[in-house]
Amino acid sequence: MPSDQEIAAIAAAIRAAPAIIPNEKCDWSTSVPSPSVPGRVVELQIYDAPSIASKSSTQRPAIVNWHGSGYLVPRLGRDAYLARFLSKNLDLTFVDADYAKSPENPFPAGLEECIPAIRWTLEQPWFDGNLVLSGLSAGAQLAVSLSSKPVALQLGLTEQEFSKIKATIAFYPVCDSTIPASEKATNEGPVPLDIPMSPLSRELMEFFHNCYLGWDKEVQFKLARDPRVSPQFADHASFVPLFVIACEHDPLGAEATKFAADIAKHNDKHRYYFAKAVGHGFETRVPEIGEQGFVDAPGSLAKKEAYDLIVAFLKDNVASLN
Repeated sequence: MPSDQEIAAIAAAIRAAPAIIPNEKCDWSTSVPSPSVPGRVVELQIYDAPSIASKSSTQRPAIVNWHGSGYLVPRLGRDAYLARFLSKNLDLTFVDADYAKSPENPFPAGLEECIPAIRWTLEQPWFDGNLVLSGLSAGAQLAVSLSSKPVALQLGLTEQEFSKIKATIAFYPVCDSTIPASEKATNEGPVPLDIPMSPLSRELMEFFHNCYLGWDKEVQFKLARDPRVSPQFADHASFVPLFVIACEHDPLGAEATKFAADIAKHNDKHRYYFAKAVGHGFETRVPEIGEQGFVDAPGSLAKKEAYDLIVAFLKDNVASLN
């Protein structure tokens, strides 16, 4: 096991790596106290539909989203374009929520911080009673785990609060942390120009795993089978309708595909999309739909199909969107 100083140095280097952050900004922001980290607040960035005045009391549904991070990298704001697309096309409010990161705040701090973000949204005077959860990569795991009723209740949501969650969107989620990084189909190395993706080496995935669950192998073995960490180990019949997006060139693609197939046996409202010719984080590396150059960009077909299917899925499962 590396020393605390070595872990901190590696984490700092990963966080300092160049990242694709949109120029798009939220309409307004607020924060709620963390239930897990004394003195910390959880930032919420809010995107309102252009058809609705910001902070208007007009009744509307909401999406609460958690960004990808490897449970380590602060990337709040990364999903601004997704927020704009969904808020504009569905006339809803998109709440992009931060969460505590490891190694400073390992499991379960980040997951526990999802609860006040959900609760804040449910308490807003404009909220119409229809909530969608959303996430990408590590953030998708948080969203998916919270979509299982027993897990959500264990984390502190009430039955009434959980009943407001109508559906969940999961981009390339972590589904089974028992699978060693050494057994995952890494996409590391130089990124091919025609495959939009974020490369994930086995070493990087292993470091994320250790920082999040701790370096003790016995503890890791136990936690990796906890539904709060690995949705694959939750009751497959306990989930709200899920839309799972897996990618062809993604180390997490196989586990996301298996998870989607397993839960589909219990609920025909679940949906799955396999994004071909793209990899982890692909949507941030493809121009926005409608922008100049989008049509001819590698990955544009996968992005458009995924986004169109998300809109259709939400309209099928959220009554107030129809």
